[in-house]
Amino acid sequence: MAYIMHKRISGKTYYYAEQRVWKDGKSRREWQKYLGTIDRIMDAVEGKHLTPGYAVLFELGGVASYLSIAREIQLVEKIDNMLPKRKQGLSIGEYLLIAAINRGLEAVSKRNMWAWFQNTVLLNYFPGIRKEQLSSQRFWDHMNLIPEEKIIPVWLEILNNTLSSTNIDLSSVSYDETNFYTFISTFNKRCSISQRGKNKQGRSNLRQVNYALFCSKENHLPLYFDVYQGNVHDSTEFKKILPGFKAAFKDKITPESTITIIFDKGNNSPEAISEIDQSSFHFVGSLKLSDHKELALISNMDEKFESTGYPQLESLKALRLKKVVHGKQRTVIITFNQNLYNDQLKTLYNDLERCQRKLSELSRRLKDRAEGLITRGKKPTKASVGKNVKEILKRQYMKQLIKVDYQEKNTIPLINYSLDGEEFARLTDTYLGKKILFTDNHDWKTEDIILAYHGQHIIENIFKETKDRKTGCWWPVNHWTDQKIKVHSLYCTITLLMRALMIMKTREDNINLSLGRLHEKLKGIKQVINIYPKQKGQGNRKERKIRTLTRMDEIQEKLFELFKMNDYVAI
Repeated sequence: MAYIMHKRISGKTYYYAEQRVWKDGKSRREWQKYLGTIDRIMDAVEGKHLTPGYAVLFELGGVASYLSIAREIQLVEKIDNMLPKRKQGLSIGEYLLIAAINRGLEAVSKRNMWAWFQNTVLLNYFPGIRKEQLSSQRFWDHMNLIPEEKIIPVWLEILNNTLSSTNIDLSSVSYDETNFYTFISTFNKRCSISQRGKNKQGRSNLRQVNYALFCSKENHLPLYFDVYQGNVHDSTEFKKILPGFKAAFKDKITPESTITIIFDKGNNSPEAISEIDQSSFHFVGSLKLSDHKELALISNMDEKFESTGYPQLESLKALRLKKVVHGKQRTVIITFNQNLYNDQLKTLYNDLERCQRKLSELSRRLKDRAEGLITRGKKPTKASVGKNVKEILKRQYMKQLIKVDYQEKNTIPLINYSLDGEEFARLTDTYLGKKILFTDNHDWKTEDIILAYHGQHIIENIFKETKDRKTGCWWPVNHWTDQKIKVHSLYCTITLLMRALMIMKTREDNINLSLGRLHEKLKGIKQVINIYPKQKGQGNRKERKIRTLTRMDEIQEKLFELFKMNDYVAI
């Protein structure tokens, strides 16, 4: 039987609800709940609730999603099996998990890791964790425990476990490279990976790190990667990385299932093609127009070009033939794309206008110098003028389209320039809008070869995501030794894997969101903990906490269930 009782403490009356039961012939208390003073009871009856002293907000959605994926692929367990350490503090797998989640949601330096960490439900997922454990020094100490030669085996252990539990089509695999500029000092001799090279973001003045990646065409899962010197050419890296990829995935090839590697012309080399020829793998690649001029010079209006009839290729015509390339007969597809032609023609006009404007300015300055209107500065020579002209005409096709003649007046070199109309007509009728594809998949349809090559854009999109300043995972790279940069690439690639699995999981549940929209929805799911001040008479009783979630829309509710976020809500 439940009833209300009161206690008199220090002259004040406090009320309690109590339940008593008969046991062994005696009345015994089963439970008792504090209700407060009569004023507090009246406030509750009249709907006057206590106001919380403050609230604490934790990021739940994004963190819980990554944790859910990590649990499904046994990420921490697989890493710790490969890289064991004594049971003290966080394991190496747990450090890499925290780093990978941070890279996926809000990439910060190791110095700022705790500031981010303590505002997420990771604080509850790792109970008892201290700020010192997430210092930059502790991260570096654990990164030092990962030998360079173990990085790829650890990755393959994670990946193979993932592939065994998911149905991923590996029949088409895309390959490409990118680079990331760094702020590593020129005088840093401890880092050989970061070197100056042609940076794809125009920061060639900085040392850069190159990153090579294989990924599946379906669901865009990263499969194999490498980090290498920033001054190494793409084709050199491709032939170097191929043996490792072949060894890692040779068991995935069966008579019923083959793997076709798709790459662009920048990776093409006789050695790389020979490496593929000697394996069970197939390829679809492209050839440089300048290396096969007899094909490039086929008129774009040639009647041999035929439409594929495929809806996705309506702006494209193709000519199929056989040709010996790199020592073997290949199926070669010459394509003419009207949309590509239009874009390249616009670029050509822009480049011509820019070059002619600069040549006009140079010609005027030289004439003024020859006529004595300009006397200051270093006197130009034919060599220095030629160097300037070469720099002006450095864009593609400019040297063949603009003809420059040199004259002399008063020992000052002068220039005359003109547009070669015949060359312009030949160029626009042949090279523009054209690509040459080649493959050893002789039984594939023409449209299948073209579509396979066009699928190369997926890996370029992945690279864009890694460099995005809002959701990118690569920067900041606050490491300056080869080993740590390679470990950095490991947990960044783990982030790419978990992202791909998240997108795959949502689409299987008919939630079709881009990566940016998905992160936006997930970040909107937060846990709120309202902290109520202690009431008078409660003694050493702890502050009262009430936990709730921010309001979710329909999609967020689906995501909450899909990634089992309730398992990660702080209790």
